[in-house]
Amino acid sequence: MSIISKVINFFVKDSAERRRFVDEFNVKAKQSFQTMFIDTLFEAMSCEGAQLPEFRHELSAPRAVSGFRIIAKAGEEIPVEAIMALGAMILSDSVLVRRMYLLHWDTLYVADARTGKSVYWKIKDFINVRGLLGTGNGFNIGGLLG
Repeated sequence: MSIISKVINFFVKDSAERRRFVDEFNVKAKQSFQTMFIDTLFEAMSCEGAQLPEFRHELSAPRAVSGFRIIAKAGEEIPVEAIMALGAMILSDSVLVRRMYLLHWDTLYVADARTGKSVYWKIKDFINVRGLLGTGNGFNIGGLLG
């Protein structure tokens, strides 16, 4: 596939599907919070991906939009251990991870907006069914990134 074809495909077809993915997540998150199924309101968005080159993969979007961020917006503060557990739950769903990979995200962030605590993962490390069970734990702890 030529570079021009990749760019056209990303900005025309895939960006609409990425918006749909984010919108679906946010609708479900609001419904779950409103019906008291979960105690924290989450919001997803595209964001800047990690600056480290090892996060990039052959389908990565332009770095400015290669991150998928889930932020706890309201409810209880979330400790880092719970942030890691939420990330592990997401990354254990191989169908979801592969969808994120195919939609050009290379970094998954999970963060608490109130405390600034966040954890981020390389999505490409989890596209295999064994990804979460592999040799490393695949996560990095850091501050809320850009």
